[in-house]
Amino acid sequence: MKNWLLQMKYCSAVSVKQLGKLWRELPKEQLKRMEAEEIAEYLALSAQQSERFKQEFFEFRLADVLLELEHYKILLISIEDLCYPELLQEIYDPPLLLFAKGDTSLLASEKLAIVGTRKMTDYGKQIINQLVAPLCQESLTIVSGLAVGIDAESHHEALRVGGNTIAVIGSGFFQFYPLENKLLFEKIIRNGLVLSEYAPHVTARKWHFPERNRIISGLSLGTLIVQAEKRSGSLITADAALNQNREVFAVPGSVFQLSSAGTNKLIQEGAKLVMEASDITEELC
Repeated sequence: MKNWLLQMKYCSAVSVKQLGKLWRELPKEQLKRMEAEEIAEYLALSAQQSERFKQEFFEFRLADVLLELEHYKILLISIEDLCYPELLQEIYDPPLLLFAKGDTSLLASEKLAIVGTRKMTDYGKQIINQLVAPLCQESLTIVSGLAVGIDAESHHEALRVGGNTIAVIGSGFFQFYPLENKLLFEKIIRNGLVLSEYAPHVTARKWHFPERNRIISGLSLGTLIVQAEKRSGSLITADAALNQNREVFAVPGSVFQLSSAGTNKLIQEGAKLVMEASDITEELC
């Protein structure tokens, strides 16, 4: 089924949710035999979506795609593979196919997600610098989304102290976003692992980031939020973690700082307050 999933990933007219619907509702042998028109009809695609999907489906050339992936050392990990992370497989809507570059052995490690605001303050940087080293010493792999701010700082610090880190991105490998973190992206490929649910040529779209967030939390035993505004995307990751029955941790901040409004609210609602690394490790390790 991996080749079928790969073909579907190269059909941008079909969303992550629609692909998940096919996978859950139809037998795998039936899926492999279905024509593009049958798939479009089953998913009730609009006329415009249907035409685009059928064109993408017919234009797909498996041999060419596999050669390109091999050339760029992009690995494929399907939900049916033995190396697919058990925790991720447990969530309601696991990614069916992941594109990976780097050290895939990290998928078997115990992981903690760290996410937060793109508008990181000195306080946020200090928190990351204080927490990440002892967390890595406990053999926790740091998972984040390679966004500007807290995410990037978490990856940087994990690499700096010789720890492990996994980045989950919201674009394909050939269309990396955000460009400010391109050097960090390349460094993590060399020294950690980068994952994407999207085919290499897919550009970032706003709805990709909530989709990516469920993978960040789904890979992890728990999620730590460091600085988040009241309407931060990081809170989407916290919600995903709660829905996945995972631990949620939050670092408190000043009531006068907008960047602490989201984390303080999470603590009010029951997230574990974190002041030092042991507040996390005593729950997870």
